[in-house]
Amino acid sequence: MQDKDTLGQSGRVILVTGATGYIGSELVERLSSLCDAGLHLRVLARRGSDVSVLDGNSVEFVYGDLLDPLSLYDACSGVDTVFHCAGLIAYSRNYRQRLYATNVTGTGNLVNACLAEGVTRLVHTSSVAAAGVGDDGEPADETTPFREWQHRIAYMESKHLAEMEGRRGIAEGLDVVFVNPGVVIGTPSNPAGRLNSSSRAIRDIYRGTIPVYPSGGISLVDIGDVADAHLAAWRHGRSGQRYLVTAGNYSFRQLFAMIAAMPGSAAGKAYPAASVVESVVGVAGELFALLTGSRPYLSVESMRLARTLLYYSNRLSVEELGMQYRPVEETLGSIVSQAAV
Repeated sequence: MQDKDTLGQSGRVILVTGATGYIGSELVERLSSLCDAGLHLRVLARRGSDVSVLDGNSVEFVYGDLLDPLSLYDACSGVDTVFHCAGLIAYSRNYRQRLYATNVTGTGNLVNACLAEGVTRLVHTSSVAAAGVGDDGEPADETTPFREWQHRIAYMESKHLAEMEGRRGIAEGLDVVFVNPGVVIGTPSNPAGRLNSSSRAIRDIYRGTIPVYPSGGISLVDIGDVADAHLAAWRHGRSGQRYLVTAGNYSFRQLFAMIAAMPGSAAGKAYPAASVVESVVGVAGELFALLTGSRPYLSVESMRLARTLLYYSNRLSVEELGMQYRPVEETLGSIVSQAAV
């Protein structure tokens, strides 16, 4: 583990992958404030990608791809710390190969580059999806065994296997710490940033356009807290340790009620979705994505998970990283304040 007193020293070079994404761009905002202290910030981007969300930040662009190993060696040259935020999120069997390529093979390629170039620490953006699921709605923690293979949900498998690539790196001498956020929501601090799909769904509930809720539950966390957790893991995290990052656990019924009670909400009484409705919505979502060529937000896999209580404990991140989470109610308020956008 790095000496926390040396983190941020003048001349250190930090690389961020996935810097134009929802989490990565928020992290870049935080890291940019350290550049005045002599920290050099480098971001990996694919050629032709839209990097406008990073405008105003003092960064060096290097071009490459997780599936182009040589480009990763160049990107990691002279780098002290890598924040690996790049990854693919999709809950559809049609994305299985792409999920494994990006999340597993891509992470393995980056680990190899870190080892070859002498990177001191890799902070890996994982997910609660990579951790196990608790029994009967009990919150899972960092030690809960991963038993999701039988469900064949490719995203969960790919994130778990990506962590295993990180652990291979540890066995070969790399310092790796894992940050595992729950469902990330909230407004980015950069005005150029956009709401992610989960935040847009909350906005739609507030507008009254989603009248039914699934039978399961989720673990929520603010985008700003996720960025702060990455910095805390960089400074204080133990190598080989995963940290579940979440502000609270809510059934969909609770979440809908909270949103309906907010000032100005157009959400009326919501009703529980019958299992057959959940299944039909999943199939319809995949058909719509197939016809439009878009990535499905609603799918057979996502609706299957929506029937599960996916709850997680934040105890370790509070105790070891010093995390103080923004109340979910505040995050919801920041999202719905943009309801007219």
